[in-house]
Amino acid sequence: MFNKILVATDGSSHAHKALDLAGNLTKIHEASLIIVHVIQHGRVPEGIRRMVENEHLVEQTRQSTPRLSESARSLVAVMGKSADDMDSSQRAFQAYGEHLLARSEHDAHSMGIHDVKTVLENGDPVHCLLDCAKRYGVDLIVLGTRGLSDLKGILMGSVSHKVIQLAPCTCISVK
Repeated sequence: MFNKILVATDGSSHAHKALDLAGNLTKIHEASLIIVHVIQHGRVPEGIRRMVENEHLVEQTRQSTPRLSESARSLVAVMGKSADDMDSSQRAFQAYGEHLLARSEHDAHSMGIHDVKTVLENGDPVHCLLDCAKRYGVDLIVLGTRGLSDLKGILMGSVSHKVIQLAPCTCISVK
């Protein structure tokens, strides 16, 4: 029934549950799995900035470049530029996104899923997820009901709610 399943990840507990469900559905339907993270804009929350610095994610991401997708490799090249060439907040978001995708890809492989593609997008999460679904011919989108920005979701409407309303395919929201 499903040939291509897209799962969105942002590092939240709901996103982890969404990946588990998407992984199980991928195995059942012998589908391919597309894991998407959308880089958010603006100031990096202090917790993410500290994690990126303490875990040396920029360096780890650069070292693991051969395993990454083509779009991820190009972002790693950008991350290697000096602070003068690129805003440190954006570098932190990119490193965090690469870390999330690498971890999610590893988790998918641990579940026995071999047809996995990771995609790092930059922009509005709703539009990026919908564009990815169209671009890759996705049959199913799986995403968490709440991400890392719960307050923003409550005030402006959640990404999951908007994606479900606008998606051209079946969607599952995981709580």
